[in-house]
Amino acid sequence: MKKKIALMLALVMCLGGCGIEEIKENFSEKVDEKMEQHAAENTKYTQEQVCEEVYRELAAGKKKISFDGLVSMEMAQYAVNHVMYDCPEVFWTNNMTISTDYKSTTLECDSINDLDESELALMAEKLDIAAEEVAAEAEKGGSDYEKIMLLHDKLIEICDYDYEAYEQTEVEKMGFAGSSYGCLVEHEAVCEGFAQAFSLVGRKMGFDCGIVSGIAGGETHAWNYIKADGEYYWLDVTWDENTTETETDYFPMHKFFMLNDDLFMSGRTVDEDVPFVPQCTSMEDNYYVHSGLYLESYDFEAVDSIMSAHADEGSVDMMFADHSAYEAALNDLVEENNIWNLQVMQGLTEGKPYYSDDKLNTLMFAW
Repeated sequence: MKKKIALMLALVMCLGGCGIEEIKENFSEKVDEKMEQHAAENTKYTQEQVCEEVYRELAAGKKKISFDGLVSMEMAQYAVNHVMYDCPEVFWTNNMTISTDYKSTTLECDSINDLDESELALMAEKLDIAAEEVAAEAEKGGSDYEKIMLLHDKLIEICDYDYEAYEQTEVEKMGFAGSSYGCLVEHEAVCEGFAQAFSLVGRKMGFDCGIVSGIAGGETHAWNYIKADGEYYWLDVTWDENTTETETDYFPMHKFFMLNDDLFMSGRTVDEDVPFVPQCTSMEDNYYVHSGLYLESYDFEAVDSIMSAHADEGSVDMMFADHSAYEAALNDLVEENNIWNLQVMQGLTEGKPYYSDDKLNTLMFAW
């Protein structure tokens, strides 16, 4: 007899002098404690085994997971909470309940839009095909840096940020925008969808990568880490996508591509339940470093040379190694008005031809 039924039968015998609701609450708490303690003391499963079973079944679109033995609420909850971090191919989950009869344990999961298992299986197949296609494109890169760049840019190319889903407060109304399916199949996603898709495809390509959630820019957010050439880096596909498209053109931005802790984590906090948070200390595979747009110190001639090399592009974005170099550039070019002495700027006298970011120490010039 499962826990829910046992509670109902027991309540019939306990109705007495105090209020019914108070009896229900007190009894429920006592039984929950007893059952949880019993499950924790008598389980034959490790936390790793529970996670593996939950991940495998949910990834296969199974809505009911049965354990031939006891699993504590804590172990089940840990596995469910970590699905988003460890199993990006799970795209459909909603509420989950757990029941036990002191001998076995069952987890039952609702799906977004109440889809049945056959429908979920077809969707899982579509997701896998889409992920394989993106992985095949990204694998054309020769180095780790080039492969990750191709993956990053491809996700931005095929998926738009779903502002309508962002405004929703209920999972059902968001649909699949917060999942890898939303990004890779439906091509509309919020931050978690971009992060899930990057993690799913990156892992298919053999990279050690994952998802981190927390607060960024004062809002809940999700982003990625990845290991390349032996070093961990941060990247944020969503924030690069949100600074990418104009009314007339598409071009991928890479402001948040392969950054270290000092630059990327400024103004961000990580949720306590995130299972792994890497230390990112390298800038070797950063976009600006690889592209010759990274300046150790401010020098007018160096800036002028970079801008002249990109004259035909109409804009250039460069990063300074530290805040003092960045401030020196702002002071000389903006405060002292020397921006108009740069070769590509000569003859231009109107508008604000630069965009500054004092957290990333970057300056974008446009002409």
